[in-house]
Amino acid sequence: MKRAVLAVAIVALFVACGKETTPSRDHYPVLREKVFRLQQAVAAKNPAAIDSLMSAEVEDLNLGPDSLLSFVYGPSGALAFETFGDCEILYTDKKARIDCWIMDSTHAQDRPVTFTFVSSDDTLWLLKRFEITPPVRIDDVDSIPPDTTR
Repeated sequence: MKRAVLAVAIVALFVACGKETTPSRDHYPVLREKVFRLQQAVAAKNPAAIDSLMSAEVEDLNLGPDSLLSFVYGPSGALAFETFGDCEILYTDKKARIDCWIMDSTHAQDRPVTFTFVSSDDTLWLLKRFEITPPVRIDDVDSIPPDTTR
């Protein structure tokens, strides 16, 4: 009898440890709100508001509010920024990747940006990095041939 209980306990432990969990759906509206708040801060050119959305890790990457404003508005500062458009949000419980377009009044999709947010708990998401979106977007993953060079 003890062996049966022990076997059931071991199987339950393996199932619990090996089971992949789906991230909470509650993160999605929070992440959308973070992008909206970031968009408002960038549109207002408000470094303090941008800084309040950034994690401390951003400083390790030599990124900050001024570098985000320069990134969005360009070196001349002439872009008439309107929105971060057509955002795709991918996330786990601790990390999120948000691919957007930096758009002006023409809504041209020629300036891609990827924001990486991290979470230390379930409610606080902070911007860790931003960069030009890599050439491979999530839509392209199924169309990429496997690497045959190895």
